[in-house]
Order: sequence, then structure tokens, then C-alpha cells
Amino acid sequence: MDFINWTALALAREKIGKFCEEVRILSLEIMGAITESLGLGRDYMSSRMSENGMQVMAVNCYPPCPDPKTALGLPPHSDYSCITILLQNLTGLEIFDLTAHGGSGRWVHVPEVKGVLKVHIGDHVEVLSNGLYKSVLHKVTLNEEKTRISLASLHSLGMDDKMSVPCQLVNDENPVRYRESSFNDFLGFLVKNDISQGDRFIDTLRIKD
Repeated sequence: MDFINWTALALAREKIGKFCEEVRILSLEIMGAITESLGLGRDYMSSRMSENGMQVMAVNCYPPCPDPKTALGLPPHSDYSCITILLQNLTGLEIFDLTAHGGSGRWVHVPEVKGVLKVHIGDHVEVLSNGLYKSVLHKVTLNEEKTRISLASLHSLGMDDKMSVPCQLVNDENPVRYRESSFNDFLGFLVKNDISQGDRFIDTLRIKD
């Protein structure tokens, strides 16, 4: 008969809770730096994210795969969030470098640095910046011998709170390049589309010239 170590579970729950609190604070600091870099001020998004925003925690376990080249842990996608803060125990994350090969791009393996958190720009920030920041297209590859575990904390606006391009970033030379949208709109997109086939919600938001 298996016995549950309730003390260990309580301790783990306490540590995870503390981690959630700390990365939420970090997310607000990072978003403040982003909006400040855009000339919007550090507090431009703070109330919308701290009071009514969402934090989604995703724990992923990728078991060893005998032939990693024939399978993917996660297909290429970008996160519909403001930012994602990631902690992982092994390499496996790859991002698409848009600037490589003369603009045609290439996949780049992200090296593992122990104790370092990785931060992804999400679709929300691409819209917020009117395209000055680009959401990170990424995927997960599998390890032949070891299990990879990742803990991702996604930070975004509330379910029905729509992200739009600020008027401060719009002028005759820089028109609005994205339609506004909410997390609920994104969920509706998921119901009708297959992201495993490369469909990206951000592509539906870009306004064509």
C-alpha cells in the first residue's frame, strides 16, 4: 500500500505558491520596463495586470523519447499572453530567429543555464507595441534519455479585457497594424483552428496594408 507524505505535499504546495507570487511580481516589473521603453511609462499596464489580469501556471512533463527526431513535445506556437516566465530542468526549448539567413529565419536551441528564468514576449505585447516587439515563436523538442519538466507562468490581461495599440504609438508614418482582441477571442480561435498545423492567432490580428 502506498502512503502519501502529507508533510512533503504541504511543503511543495507552499513552495509553488511562493514561486507563483514572486514571478507575478517579476512579470509586473518586466512589463513596466517594456512599456517604459515604448514611451508609455512604467505604470501603463500595471493596474490592468495586477488587479484584473490573469496568471496561468502550466507544469509540463516530457518523458524520454527513443527517437526525438520523430516527435515534438510542443509544436511551434507563440503564447497569447503579455509575457511567459519559464523554469526548466533540461534543454529542449527552441525559438525561431527571424533575423537569421537574411530574414528567412532558423530554429535556435536555447542553452540551459541553471537557476535562470527564461522570458518570452507574447502576442499581447506585439499588439501593444504595434509590432515593435515580436512575440516569440517557439517549440519543445524531446530528450532521448531524460525527462524534461518545465514550469511556465503566463501573464496576461483579464479574459474579456481587450489589448489594443495605444494612440501614443500611432501617427501618419505608423498606422495601427493590429486589431484589438481578448483572451476569450483567442480561445474562440483555438476551437476553430489547429495550432499544430502552424495556425497562429497573431496572424489574424495583423492589419494588411
